[in-house]
Amino acid sequence: MSISREKSKFENRFTEEVIEITAVTGASGIGAGRGGGAKLWNASIPLIAWKNVLSTETKIEELRLEWQVNDEEWEQSKDILKKNTVVRLLVRRAENSMMLVKVLETAYKDDELEMILQESLKPVFYTDEVLGKFELDKSVKTFEKKVLWAGEEGNLYFDWDEDESGMKAALETAYALFENQEEWNMKIRRYAAKELTELANDWLQDNEEAEIDKITNDMFMELMKLDCISVYSDGDFNLFFFDGEMFWGHSIIVSGNINGDLTSAEIAG
Repeated sequence: MSISREKSKFENRFTEEVIEITAVTGASGIGAGRGGGAKLWNASIPLIAWKNVLSTETKIEELRLEWQVNDEEWEQSKDILKKNTVVRLLVRRAENSMMLVKVLETAYKDDELEMILQESLKPVFYTDEVLGKFELDKSVKTFEKKVLWAGEEGNLYFDWDEDESGMKAALETAYALFENQEEWNMKIRRYAAKELTELANDWLQDNEEAEIDKITNDMFMELMKLDCISVYSDGDFNLFFFDGEMFWGHSIIVSGNINGDLTSAEIAG
């Protein structure tokens, strides 16, 4: 698809009318993505509240402020807006998003929006009677806390959900992992070693400074160190491990389900 068609397809999602608004940016800051074959980046930042300057009504709702940029423009636009800030903008509307037309002010004074911003900066906690108190990382909407699992310290994560039953279901996944943590730990490490030791030895051959000639399954399991655990409402989980430099600092990720299935072991990062 040509750049002009990409732009046209993007802009057609929004109304033609340009309006001036003041808004509060969210906690995650600016990000960008580009689909396969696309020439332009879709950049965006979340907004958590906004109002039309011609109206007295403030809308507290989450939506995305979006714009399109090429490679050079993306480098220039990474810092045009900051997270957790009151700003003044020209935009075009869509149902659940806005298209950025122009940044008018990056630090705007508005008492009402400033109160909303300050309220949004307060920490949010979730207390579980079994696992204790979690704090919300608002940039990714994930609850987290330090835990000790199978003798190693790491972080435990589950996603924020408007429906609390979804969070409780994710914690049920954590309960299963913690109840039989030593058994799960050995099962997960053996699986990772079975799937990845051969690959680790391939990487070893390219390491001219290596002090060993071969990585065994037992060595692989010993070199894995827990980083974090993510649990989900459907019983799925991901365990992330530091790689002991077997993959030059990449993470080892093992995925499975509390029904006993381990589905993948891979490296990332």
